[in-house]
This record gives sequence, C-alpha cells and structure tokens, in this order.
Amino acid sequence: MNETDLLIQLVLVTPDDRDHEVWAALTSSEEAISRVLAAVPTGWSASLLDIRVTPHESSQLKLQAGEIRKLRE
Repeated sequence: MNETDLLIQLVLVTPDDRDHEVWAALTSSEEAISRVLAAVPTGWSASLLDIRVTPHESSQLKLQAGEIRKLRE
C-alpha cells in the first residue's frame, strides 16, 4: 500500500437496531470497510461516507496506519 493511499476514511456502520455508528479507519478506501466489518458483529452493514477529514481533525485522531476506531454512536 502506498503512503498516499493512507487517508482517514469515515465509515457509516448500521447495526441491527438501525442506530448508526461512525468509524474512522486510516487505510485505503478499499480496506476501510472490510476492517470495520471485521470489528463489528456479523450482519451489520458498512459504507464509506463521502466526507473528507481535515488535516486538523486528522491530527486530533492520532490514528496509526491500519488502525480503526469508533467515533460516535
């Protein structure tokens, strides 16, 4: 994976109860959904959000390459 491919991806996760969660993943866009789905219960769905993370927001998150984190429920 190229260093330029590593951007913070925002992923919208929909659990069984339909209350949405937002996750961040410092991965390629192709890898973000699969990493997040691996971290949540089977049957939940996930999709990329079309929102860019600003450099300031990115520095606040302090994610390492390949890391994912739930931001809010």
